Amino acid sequence: MKGIVEILLERYQTGPDRKLFHFVDYSSEEKTVAEVTVGMVFENAKAIAGELRERGAKKGDRVVIFSMQDAGTLYAVYGAMMAGTIFTVIPPPIDEGKIERFVSVVASCKPKFIISNYALEQQQGPNKGLKKRLLRQAFLQAIRLKRVYTDRITPASREFPVHLAGPEEVVYLQYTSGSTSEPKGVKVTLQNLMTHMDQVQEIYDYSTGSTLAMWVPFFHNLGLLFGIFLPIMALEGKVYFLQTLQFLQRPTLWLRLLSEYEVKLTLGPNTAYALYPNILTPQAAASFDLSHTSYLLNGSEFIDPLTLRAFAELFGIQAETFACGYGMAENVCLVTAAIDHYKTLWVEEEALRKNRFVPCEPGQGKELVSLGEPLKGITMLAVDPATGKPCEEGRVGEMYIRGNTVSPGYWGRVKDNENFKARVEGYDGYFYKTGDMGILYRGDFYMTDRIKEILVINGHNVYPGDIKAALRKNVPALAVDSSAFFTVEANNREGVVACLETNKPNFTLPALATHINRVAARMFEFSFYDVVFVEKDSLPRTDNRKIRTHKVRELYVQGMLSRGYVQGMVAQGAGALQVLFSSRSYDLARSRDAASAQSNNSASAQENAALPSIAPDGIHEKVKAVFDQLLEREDYDLDAGFLELGGDSLKLVECVCRLEETFHIMLDVSRISLDASVNGIAELIENQVMEGNGTAIKIDLHKECTLDASIAPEAPYEHVLSASRHLFLTGSTGFLGAFLIRSLIEQHAGKGFRITCHVRAQNEETGKERVIKNMKHYRCWKDDYAQYIQAVTGSLDQPLLGIKEDIYTELSRSVDAVYHNGAILNFLFPYAFMKETNVDGTRECLRFACTGKAKYFHYISSYSVYDTPSNLGKTVYEADPLTVGEGFSLGYSETKWVSEKLVQIARERGLRACIYRPGDITGDTVNGIWEMKDLLSRLVVGCIHLQKSPKIKTRLHIVPVDYVSDAIAHISMQDGACGLAFNILSPESVDVKTMVRAIRRMGYKNRLVPYENWREELLQTHIRENPLRVLGSLFPAESTEDGQSTDSLITRFGPLQPRYDTTNTLRFLKNTGIQKLLQKKRLLAVYLQYFQEQQYF
Repeated sequence: MKGIVEILLERYQTGPDRKLFHFVDYSSEEKTVAEVTVGMVFENAKAIAGELRERGAKKGDRVVIFSMQDAGTLYAVYGAMMAGTIFTVIPPPIDEGKIERFVSVVASCKPKFIISNYALEQQQGPNKGLKKRLLRQAFLQAIRLKRVYTDRITPASREFPVHLAGPEEVVYLQYTSGSTSEPKGVKVTLQNLMTHMDQVQEIYDYSTGSTLAMWVPFFHNLGLLFGIFLPIMALEGKVYFLQTLQFLQRPTLWLRLLSEYEVKLTLGPNTAYALYPNILTPQAAASFDLSHTSYLLNGSEFIDPLTLRAFAELFGIQAETFACGYGMAENVCLVTAAIDHYKTLWVEEEALRKNRFVPCEPGQGKELVSLGEPLKGITMLAVDPATGKPCEEGRVGEMYIRGNTVSPGYWGRVKDNENFKARVEGYDGYFYKTGDMGILYRGDFYMTDRIKEILVINGHNVYPGDIKAALRKNVPALAVDSSAFFTVEANNREGVVACLETNKPNFTLPALATHINRVAARMFEFSFYDVVFVEKDSLPRTDNRKIRTHKVRELYVQGMLSRGYVQGMVAQGAGALQVLFSSRSYDLARSRDAASAQSNNSASAQENAALPSIAPDGIHEKVKAVFDQLLEREDYDLDAGFLELGGDSLKLVECVCRLEETFHIMLDVSRISLDASVNGIAELIENQVMEGNGTAIKIDLHKECTLDASIAPEAPYEHVLSASRHLFLTGSTGFLGAFLIRSLIEQHAGKGFRITCHVRAQNEETGKERVIKNMKHYRCWKDDYAQYIQAVTGSLDQPLLGIKEDIYTELSRSVDAVYHNGAILNFLFPYAFMKETNVDGTRECLRFACTGKAKYFHYISSYSVYDTPSNLGKTVYEADPLTVGEGFSLGYSETKWVSEKLVQIARERGLRACIYRPGDITGDTVNGIWEMKDLLSRLVVGCIHLQKSPKIKTRLHIVPVDYVSDAIAHISMQDGACGLAFNILSPESVDVKTMVRAIRRMGYKNRLVPYENWREELLQTHIRENPLRVLGSLFPAESTEDGQSTDSLITRFGPLQPRYDTTNTLRFLKNTGIQKLLQKKRLLAVYLQYFQEQQYF
């Protein structure tokens, strides 16, 4: 067998001056063309071979060639073969993905040499960050490799015989693209290569004056075969190369190249052809003449018939110009090819999902493009993956191939080498299992999908290609070709994730995700576990632009795709994608907001979700603070592991101890070490607490009740309570805060009246905008209110409330009364987690009230301060001293109990204070506005989702928010209120039966079922399916394994719940008309109507 090096030698001897290769450069105003003759190829290749030999290269040594898309790459390929080495062509490691590829290739084939172009390497060199990453990942491998530069080669100092490989000798390794698995080095023998080139030349007339133009890189098997090897085989013809980067920057340069040089043959993937109908008008396309093009090769990925028709129509050519094919590196390049007979076939979609191939009338099913017949010498079969037997007629199977072009296997001990040894019943010898599904129908191959990418849902196969087609048809705004679909384990079953690129930031992405799920449900009877939108062109791709589905999945599983809901921003991090939106993270964010009423002094919900460092739960912020202390740095990647950032194993143990102190839960070091990054640990802590698995560290609350001795009024009171005109309000952007501002203004506005709203914001102007926006959201805003409101920026968990010192001093001298309403309301997290905001924030508010002018202090507490076993079954009075601090069921209640004790201490030191204890605050009585940010609203909506409610004797203390705000606004200005506490609850509570009747009146099915049955069904649901599921840990089993009854919210708010005294409240509200708000009939119906409007169910 005559090898390619021998053929190059013959071409050199017969026509050394033939100008064969042309490198066209459009980077400057004037086009330049670098011409390369056959003689230049041979002489430079021989010089490189001599350099390799002189530097110790032996037969079989591996050589890595960096594909610089220049003539030097041509020389390197032939030079490596002349030296008897085994080469592989890969892109230079100039970005994240290519670094990974370089490291994996070096680890796989263990080369001794790297061949590159020194000048181009300097131009394309990685930035500082990537250099650092490259050095870290590849230093040990790269440092041992000898470098050969094609632009610094001199003729060999002595003659040496050119190596001529034998038929079975491996001449190069073609590393697979890795779109469905990590790259593997395919061994290509001389026989594989030469046989395949004979096959290709038989179908493509390339040796009689044809011209070829291409931008496909040399490291791709198409680029290597058509760009470097076939031109040498041909007796005539020319090749024109366009830099891949230039094509990507300006796709029309490919068209210009085809037009200017009247190219006969070109090639590219389907996505390349799909570009032009989207970026060119018919008028612009008319400037490019493609009439002389004989073949537009289309392969390397799924071929969409709509794309081909749109391209052909745009440029006025026949669809038959497309030469569609199917191939893979394991068979050198091509397996099948359709030449001069482009055709499509319509098949029934439902049958296809069941692996049956049933043709149907056009437009009635799914249209597939014929990929042609197998090349001469290749046997191709559709095999049943389950039995290993050839498929019956009309059945789709996994494609097996064999022939002299099939590789002997992958380099090294790769598990997938077993795919080259497949047996088929009734056939002798081995076949290669391609991993692709399809059928040979009337001699033509039709591919249905890659077996690794088929989604098996409810026993049926769902093809990613089908999903793309359905979304393209039903959601035309999506760029569904730029998408990945894969499965992940979710709740002990497989869930399907859709990850899609978009350049439409103005879309309402939550609504779009909902639309996508509706389409999936309608067309395929499933909905996505998660719908993720990322920035355009940010999905990991192979060197030939295929989306690396396995890499996208890997990033997703690692939490780098959907950690936090980010809208209108870019989530950055090493290896992270530019995530715009994740439906699952969005739902989780909403669930967190519902489980923990957003800190009333925190940013808006969207801002909180976008910036974990200022989220009300503060998990990321607290974890990062521990990292900052131990690592003694603040600027690092939040997805980088603790050890990567400079920590050691002992410091990691210290880190865990500090986290336990911070969150007051027990943590497993072995679990943390799996992802010891800020984001990884924060997610672990969040999940552990949300699932009720966070073992809280016991705290003596009595020891928490300490107040600095300096916190006492500095001056005597100079005004009475009712004369307070300048009010200071915390929690001004929360639910109650909005209505409290309205009530205070409506009841007390007048000359000199103003409210300073403490708010987290960049400045006072944006702070006031947030307050107004929040009030508008709750429909309690009037433009006239603006004159009474001013904002001051700060944070409850900071010294001096985070207020600038000069402003703090000024306010301390002018404020008459403090209304401390801000707090984190969270039903899941322990006391210590909320301490900084809820307890320390109260300390700072007390300090402010005592600094400068003596101020009245109004503390909004909660009726949950009575939630201890000592109060069960008793009547609890507003004047109770609250001496028992043990046995609370919620950490939130503990923070309120401690805070009240602090207020009592300050009151004993002379501070004049009132305490208000609202019940479960619900929506207002007019509009029913009530967001799912508490247990009660989630219980109502959750039961509607389940269509069941639990048979429990719990009574719900529904207290409308406008009643609470009006009551506080009125009582707080009554001179006799100081020193008292007020239980603000409705005298009538609501039981579960009443709730069920209200639900039924709205037309929703709902029935009462035993608690254990209801609980079990709730826990089987997913967080995104039922808003109550996030609080599942609050609903324990009725008894423990040993038969003991459990202590829970269910029992505490059942028959044994306290009877609440409201004497003070009723006395101060007498004759005001405020109590009429509690008398509104069918209040639950108002709330349900609002929930319905908000599509909560």
